[in-house]
Amino acid sequence: MQKNPHNQWGFCIFNILIFIYTMKYTNGLILVCMCFIAFTFLNMRELKTDIESYNQKIDNLGKEIDSVQQLNKELDTRIQSLHTELELIDGDIDRVQSNITNIKNKTDEKVSRVDSLTISELQEFFTKRYDSILKGTDSETRY
Repeated sequence: MQKNPHNQWGFCIFNILIFIYTMKYTNGLILVCMCFIAFTFLNMRELKTDIESYNQKIDNLGKEIDSVQQLNKELDTRIQSLHTELELIDGDIDRVQSNITNIKNKTDEKVSRVDSLTISELQEFFTKRYDSILKGTDSETRY
């Protein structure tokens, strides 16, 4: 069978149309790829800007942490000084309580001495005491 020359031209035209169609498709694909790459580059610039803003935020947080640490050191120093003052005040309170205990013991001792006095000894005690006050003399009465 002989090939018809018109069929060959038809086949060639068909191939050319397919090639043109394919070129359009390829050009379209290339155009889509170029748009995608451009979009990616634009987003990368924004990403770079976002990274800079995050770095700025990180720096600000670092400064805040430093200021909080400084404040913490100041508070630790203040706590230490207050603790020292508290220890001094505790020592004063202990001395006052010791003095109160001594005074109470001495008072209890005097009260027990007075309780052990007889009526005649009590009369003598008060007589001497008030006579000395009335006369303006200073006499000691110890019991």
